Order: sequence, then structure tokens, then C-alpha cells
Amino acid sequence: MTAPDVAAAAAVAAQLENAALSKIHGCDQRSPELTFAHDALGTDVLIRLRQDGSNSAAFVPGTSTVIWPCAYTLGDFLCDATAAVREMNDTGAKGVGASEAAAMGAVTSDTVAVELGAGLGLGGLVAAGLGARHVAITDATPEAARRNAAASGFANAHVSELFWRRAAWRRGKGAGAATAAGAVSAAADAADNASSGEESGVDEEDDDVPTADEAAAALLASLPGGEHPHLILGSDICYSQGRGEMQMLVDTIAALAEPGKTTVYVVFEDRGDCCWATLHHFWTAAEAAGLAGDPTPVEELLVRGTARAGVGRANDAERLMLRLTKVAAPAALNVSTCEGRAS
Repeated sequence: MTAPDVAAAAAVAAQLENAALSKIHGCDQRSPELTFAHDALGTDVLIRLRQDGSNSAAFVPGTSTVIWPCAYTLGDFLCDATAAVREMNDTGAKGVGASEAAAMGAVTSDTVAVELGAGLGLGGLVAAGLGARHVAITDATPEAARRNAAASGFANAHVSELFWRRAAWRRGKGAGAATAAGAVSAAADAADNASSGEESGVDEEDDDVPTADEAAAALLASLPGGEHPHLILGSDICYSQGRGEMQMLVDTIAALAEPGKTTVYVVFEDRGDCCWATLHHFWTAAEAAGLAGDPTPVEELLVRGTARAGVGRANDAERLMLRLTKVAAPAALNVSTCEGRAS
């Protein structure tokens, strides 16, 4: 595709996005094809996504066969950050390694990335288009992402089925169940009960259900060298779920992440009280799992200390970037403080 063709397609996509603001979830979930373009991808690269909305015979009830608005925001952020790091390298500064770049949200030729709850796979495909070494695009129902990855032609994009699972220590399984982390989890759950009004908790899994470490093991084995990724990505994966699903998400992230190497980026959109309750569950679970971080309004995100160059998206003012890293032990993350900063 030529550069003028890409520019024309991007202009049409922008018009469609503006027209979609009056639709449910503020994005186009009906068009059979969506596109994403950014200068950082190259003027001749256009990511095309097939989606199957409710007007399609191939529609699957749930979330995986249609686009969600935070995916565009995540793609923009990855592109803006990568462009800034490339500019820094072009000035003759010391080359930025994959872990350092990940800490800024950028992709390098050495980057290994994992997208969780990918749906159509836009975030992962953007990382692949930016030149990552290897991108694992995952979902519990990966058919739509697999189709889009194959159509993209990106040889560095790989799609896998992945179910989020709770950690063994959180489930009371194995030697780790009685550790300090388990005590932190129990205290956090008690506080969560009090603040959220929920009675207890979480449905207990059967013993034969994999733990988070077991679920992550096969994916990690498929990554280059069997090593942990530099980036873990997610968009619209925290919306109106309960505590149990947030524990599964967080514990899966913790199983995939490595302290000092991995940075996690999850784009969250404020859609009302149910979403804030979910975010509360997310941060409570993250504290117990040894993940630490902060939410930042998308419009206030900085790259290398300066505002991003991109123009942003409609409704970005309603979105947060949840940035996390894994620490060696459960962190003392003050959930109420984080929520106060986010509101």
C-alpha cells in the first residue's frame, strides 16, 4: 500500500471514529473492517482488523470479536513512545535497551511483548508493526486475533490461547499458601470486603484447575529463550468484573513479569461506578501479588518527560493508563491513595 493510500485510509478511519462517538461504547463495533495507522509504523503500513459485530453472522457474544476504544489509545501510546525513543537514538545518544525502552512504553527490535485479553489483537499488532522481536497476542477466545495476525503479514506476531488463573498461594495450594504473601492477600481481601460491600469473595477453583504459574508456563516457554517479556499490554480488560477475575488477571500478569525487566501497561476507561469497583479490586489484588504502580490520566502521559506528540483520541479524557512493575515481594500499595489520584 502506498503512503497516499495509507493517509487516505487513516483520514477515513478518523471520520468513522468521530461518527462513532454517539454509538455504544463510543466506538465503531459494526463496520466489518477497521484500520490503524501511525507515522511510527511507517507511511506504507496500515493495520487492518476484521471485526464481527452484532450485525454479523460470525458475532460471538462477549468482547473478543469487536473493537474496544482503549485499544486505539494503547496503540497511539506505543507509537508515540517508540517514535520518541527512536529520535533519542538518532541524536547519537547511547542506544536504549529493550527493558529501558519498555519503562517508557517504547518498542525496540529486541522487545518481547505479551498482550492479554487481546480481542482483535490491535495492541499486539501495533507492537509487532513497530518492529518488536516477538509479540505473543493472547485471549481466551483467540480466533479473531489469530485471523487478524495472519492477515497482517507480521512474522513476529504469534497468537495463543491463554486463560487467566489465580496464584497457588492465593488459592491455598502448595507450600506458598502460608507465606507472608498469603497473609497480605487475606488482609487485603478483608479490607476489600469492607470497602466494596461484598460478602466474601471468590469462587474456589477445583484442584485440577491450573494455577497462574502453570497457565503462564507454556506461554513463557514459547517466548525467545523462554524468558520473561519486556512489555505486558492490555486494553479494556478491566471494566465491570468482580474480585475473582481481577485476581486472575493480576496473578497471570505477576507470573509473566520479571522484576527489573517487565513493564505493564493497561488502558482503563471510566464507564461508571461498576468500573471503579473493578479498578479497586485490581489494585487490591496487585498489592498482594507484588505489583506496584500508579494510574495516570491518558492526556497527562509523558514520554521522556515531555507530552506525547500524538493528537490523541476522542474520549481520552475518560481513560487512565495503569502502569505497573513487579517487585521482589508484595508491595505496600495504598489503594485508596491510588484511587484518589485517579479520580
